[in-house]
Amino acid sequence: MKKKVQHLAKPFFIIVAVMVLLFQSGCGFKDIDKRIFVLSIGIDHTKSEEKPFRVVLKLAVPSGSIKQSGTEYTYLTEESESISTAIRILKSQTDKELDFGHAKVIVFGEEVLHHELEEIIDFFLRRRDIQMISWVGVGQPSAESVLKAEPESEMAGSHALFNFFDQNGVESSLIVTSYLFDFRRRVMETGIDPILPVLNTSEDKKRIEVSRAIVVNSDKKPVELNEKQATIYNLMGNNADRYDVRVKNDDLNFTVAIDTSKVTFDINTDSKQKPIIKMDIEMVGIIQEADVDTDSSKLHTYSEVTSKTVKKDVTEVLTMFQEEGLDPLGFGLRYKATRLNNNKRYEEWKELYPKVTFEVNAKASLKSTGVIE
Repeated sequence: MKKKVQHLAKPFFIIVAVMVLLFQSGCGFKDIDKRIFVLSIGIDHTKSEEKPFRVVLKLAVPSGSIKQSGTEYTYLTEESESISTAIRILKSQTDKELDFGHAKVIVFGEEVLHHELEEIIDFFLRRRDIQMISWVGVGQPSAESVLKAEPESEMAGSHALFNFFDQNGVESSLIVTSYLFDFRRRVMETGIDPILPVLNTSEDKKRIEVSRAIVVNSDKKPVELNEKQATIYNLMGNNADRYDVRVKNDDLNFTVAIDTSKVTFDINTDSKQKPIIKMDIEMVGIIQEADVDTDSSKLHTYSEVTSKTVKKDVTEVLTMFQEEGLDPLGFGLRYKATRLNNNKRYEEWKELYPKVTFEVNAKASLKSTGVIE
């Protein structure tokens, strides 16, 4: 009897399995010819209260031959009450599924920075198909103008903005890199302010320049850093290599190429004196250009002059941050992290920061005057 039941059970389970497979819905996978890849996303703020967001998508058009020259892109643009609604509408404007897996650049228009950033970045944080390591920047005059710029050096299926930020293309101390995960942390956390690279396009949209940065503070108007200030920030905040120091005084006029650098700082809030931020900077480099004859026996003198120049430049930028009430280096975050929590540390820091005195100790070691003797 037992064997008979087992004999009947086997066909029964087979029939059930077949029925289950027949009634299952199709999986979410789509062939590559049914998808179109989004390379970058632009968000501009309009003057309309009903549709405040203008969303621009830059799409890569697949080519039948990898040898095909020139760039092939298309763009989708939509204005809506929210970013997610705009994306849903844009999906109805193309015959392929929008794939955000390759969208590694998010560009905000400058006007967006004057609104609630937490609400704007919420969309990007919730979508599982947008990478948290995407680069974030500010487009001038708008995010749309940056996305629609197509430099002649841009290859088909690629994106010039990728080369600016991934360190595999251009390497420049002028370029400030900001990732989506870090931007979100700076927006949500107290004691450190978001800083974003500024992307500017030429009138003919054949060139993109990334040489400045902008610091965002929820309580203040965003402050733009010029090229020199952006470079100094990269030195202090990112230990930037390939940093050029221009030394000018009555007797010497030369440029130093810094190959390696190391920056550390400490916050001293002894009650007996004013709060002090001590910053130590160590650099190694060579002289790469000079308007006067250089002597390798005077490298020690050149190093001392370079150290004084760096100290002066860094102190000026730190003082500017303090006067503007900005903290992109995270001094307030360090203060909170190194003191026992009493739920009032950030308020304490806001009172201390305007009183801080900066003590910068820069030490440059020049190894050579270059190949010219």
